[in-house]
Amino acid sequence: MGRPLVISLAGVCVMWMPLCFVFLFASGFIAARFGTLDAEPFTLLLVRSLLVLPVLGLILWLRRKPRQWGRRNDRLAQMGIGMLLHGAYLGGVFAAVKAGLPAGLTALLVSLHPLVTAALSLPLFGVRLGVRQWAGLGCGAIGVSLVLGAGLARDGAGTLEWPLIGLVWCLVALIGVSSSTLWQKRVSGRMGLVEGLMFQYLGAGAVFVVAATSVGSFAFDPTPRLLLTMAWLVIAISVGAIWLLMLMLERGEAHQVARTFFLVPPCAALMAWWLFDEQWTALMVTGAALVVLGLVLDRPRPGMASKAPAEDATPSAPSASMPPGSTASATSEASATNSGQAASR
Repeated sequence: MGRPLVISLAGVCVMWMPLCFVFLFASGFIAARFGTLDAEPFTLLLVRSLLVLPVLGLILWLRRKPRQWGRRNDRLAQMGIGMLLHGAYLGGVFAAVKAGLPAGLTALLVSLHPLVTAALSLPLFGVRLGVRQWAGLGCGAIGVSLVLGAGLARDGAGTLEWPLIGLVWCLVALIGVSSSTLWQKRVSGRMGLVEGLMFQYLGAGAVFVVAATSVGSFAFDPTPRLLLTMAWLVIAISVGAIWLLMLMLERGEAHQVARTFFLVPPCAALMAWWLFDEQWTALMVTGAALVVLGLVLDRPRPGMASKAPAEDATPSAPSASMPPGSTASATSEASATNSGQAASR
């Protein structure tokens, strides 16, 4: 009687892992809003990177598995990917929120990265897009147009309701995560997940130092709110998200993250509405629904996602981070899981 119960509980945990991962990913946008109230975004991310590195070292020590440090070129590549994935992507997200862009809207706009990556795969790698992928791109483009159009409609002067610089930072984030995903395609799978993340954070740290210096401010007011936010970023998201991602990769279920990734924007929007009273008009909701539909259409098909579970053992090999495969649907899965590494924010 006890054994079936244990098996049943294990099955429930496996089923909920992707959803928990998505929740943690979405909560990063909320943490960005809280954290940037008391600190400059790049300083906040720099401190967080410095705190995460020893945590990753502890995880490596506790795992007691053979280290996979890869070759010199692999380590340099991971640092470069970190500059784009953690530096440009997370830096863009936090800077956009700091500039006054709503957290829910930021989550929606940067969630377009699987579609952007799929679109870029066509000219860069010759990956042919199927009908579903073209439909997904179309829905995403129309949805974003409606959301931004709603921002214009709500302003009688015909100007955007949200700060333009915030939208520019979202564009930087989109370029960063899409570029890192495409680059990851070219990287070998000789590094372990945690080892690769350590070098990614080193690369990102350099970006944050330069960015904070250029802004001219290292403001970091250690209020209780900021300390709690930092604890959430490091422990709940960095450790929790990495742990869940490692479990899913080891089980060959990284595609589950990609399948449920379209839940991130509505999840973040709901949390932002509850915590910050961020309001969405009917036109914005319609546009957001079209974006989510586009992500659903672009998600990988179950049969294709299950073809390469063995490759998910490392951060650079899998469908874990490499976009263009033989089909465009593999691109969205790769892009989603690559962001999963960023979710260790």
